[in-house]
Amino acid sequence: MKSLNKIILIRGIFMDFLFTKEQEEFREKVIALLNTAEIQEKRKMIKKANLDSDPREIYRILGEQGLLAPNFPSEFGGLNKTLIEAAILVEEMSNSGIPEALHVLTSLIIGNVILLSATKSQKEKYLPQLADGSKNACILYSEPKHGSDLSSLESRAYNNEDLGTYSIFGRKVYSMKTHISDYGLIAVRTSEKQSKYDGLSLFMVPLNSEGVTISEIPSLSDESLYEVILDGVVVDNTCMIGKENDGWSVINKALSVERTGLDYFVRAKRWFDLIYTREINNIPTESTLIELSRLRCKLDASRYLTYKVINEFNRLGAVDESLSAISKLYASELACEVVWKGHELRGVEACLKDNHGYSELYGSLESAYREAPGLTLSAGTSEMMLETISKLRLTI
Repeated sequence: MKSLNKIILIRGIFMDFLFTKEQEEFREKVIALLNTAEIQEKRKMIKKANLDSDPREIYRILGEQGLLAPNFPSEFGGLNKTLIEAAILVEEMSNSGIPEALHVLTSLIIGNVILLSATKSQKEKYLPQLADGSKNACILYSEPKHGSDLSSLESRAYNNEDLGTYSIFGRKVYSMKTHISDYGLIAVRTSEKQSKYDGLSLFMVPLNSEGVTISEIPSLSDESLYEVILDGVVVDNTCMIGKENDGWSVINKALSVERTGLDYFVRAKRWFDLIYTREINNIPTESTLIELSRLRCKLDASRYLTYKVINEFNRLGAVDESLSAISKLYASELACEVVWKGHELRGVEACLKDNHGYSELYGSLESAYREAPGLTLSAGTSEMMLETISKLRLTI
């Protein structure tokens, strides 16, 4: 009886935030659509077809309902909702087994950069395509010598002033979902300024442009990474997002959205659900239930931090850099902790792809074991997050 009570405690502990009635209704609408037979059948098909799954068909169904980018204005294919609804969508996609990474890149990160920094004509061009699922986008920042230190980027864009175009040369690495993206948001140097942070610009580059070569990079995780070579890629000057040489401020807006912790939290939650379902079905010991309860409480904290950052961004259009660093650091490190604990509890069985270590809905713990370390590197390493926090939060 004591163990049963603990099981009930674990199931009920996950924190309910004060979402509005309209937000809860939106969540129910999303859940109902994601769990339709059509979408669940497509989910099963894409997961069977490829380890690095292609969810674009599902995204188009969501786009037809106006649900793919709920925070976009209605004139651009959205629902005039807030970033809270956008985060709810990501949560429920993950809970329903729908791959969310491409959506986070396309709508939540790049879409919001366009909303905040693009011209009206650029919004009219890009946002409806992203909102209906007909086009997707990836981020092209990192280079072979420069990952976290974006101020040292070497890729260049040369202004062909007489033609109204730019020619882009460079090499980008470790980008995600590039093979199924239509655009790349690329950071390049457009001039040599005294400060390394000046002279950067951002462009939305069509990835089918002449001079773009995309190659797969061998990766530890099931999700492939890609190298993108840009050899004299010519883009119109209307492809520049923000002002010339002012790309650093635009990048910071993008990183604020990327570092909400949402993408990392939903992975941690999904992997916890995988472990929890398996352990409960195996009649857990009391010590196992205690370990699961501890993890669940940490997930509550991560979810709280995530929504705190999102709510601040939603209200102000910007976010405290140290707060987003705290959320990203906590969520990514927690995702690793969840996976390590899963292997500790189940031992060698957790390393098996099938049977003991696999859930048709939540995936493979073996796969998560290979993916988790990369979360502490993407969007800024844990060490850089700690440096940011120490600079902005600690007083000596």
